[in-house]
Amino acid sequence: MKGISFGIVTLLCFVLLASLQSAEPWKPLFNGKDFTGWTVPARGDGPSLSPAEAGWKIEDGIIVGGRAGPGQKGGGLVSLARFKDFELEVDFMLAEQPAAPDGSCTTCTYNSGVYLRTGYQVNFGRREAGEFVGVVVHRVHPKAIRGNVLWLDTGDEKFPDLRKKKDWNHVQISFKGPRLQVTLNGTKICDVTDNPADPSEAAWKEAGPIGFQWPHGGEARGFAGFVKFRNARIRDL
Repeated sequence: MKGISFGIVTLLCFVLLASLQSAEPWKPLFNGKDFTGWTVPARGDGPSLSPAEAGWKIEDGIIVGGRAGPGQKGGGLVSLARFKDFELEVDFMLAEQPAAPDGSCTTCTYNSGVYLRTGYQVNFGRREAGEFVGVVVHRVHPKAIRGNVLWLDTGDEKFPDLRKKKDWNHVQISFKGPRLQVTLNGTKICDVTDNPADPSEAAWKEAGPIGFQWPHGGEARGFAGFVKFRNARIRDL
């Protein structure tokens, strides 16, 4: 029996070692110095912008967005590289707006998030205002709000105190085939399997850029906030 047990343990060690060796290495999404490999796509007939032209900054290795200067137009920060099946990790921090005395937060909808492939977004928002840390797509559906905003999983709605306010939050995203999983501060909050059949969503199954959402200040009725990202890294699955 001891020999059999030792053999099983040895086999498991070999399996674990092989799995670790086969894992793809992590790669930083940003070089920490500038926005090489990133752009702000054109809107309408306008030209593409450099991230700096759209108000994005790098301060001590931290990506800062949400404060466009005079004459600047904001826009999402989009990678030139494309990814399909991957793991992504990033820390984020949202500017806060005080809630009402009763704890409600109906106006502080200022939010951001990460766009994946072509059609998916892991939203970073405030559950008090209905902007969750969760998975959202733009799709006409009976359960969609505002016409085509469909929450596939409202994520931290199930964990009211999980997102840290006025502090950094760690998000892990795993996207493999049709399955998208999100972990916030060590707790899995989303596990979505989505296999769109509509021809208009065919590209959603293919590789696409990573995009960091420009948090439009108009959503919050003039609240001039910001979003910050750090320690963004990715690896292929």
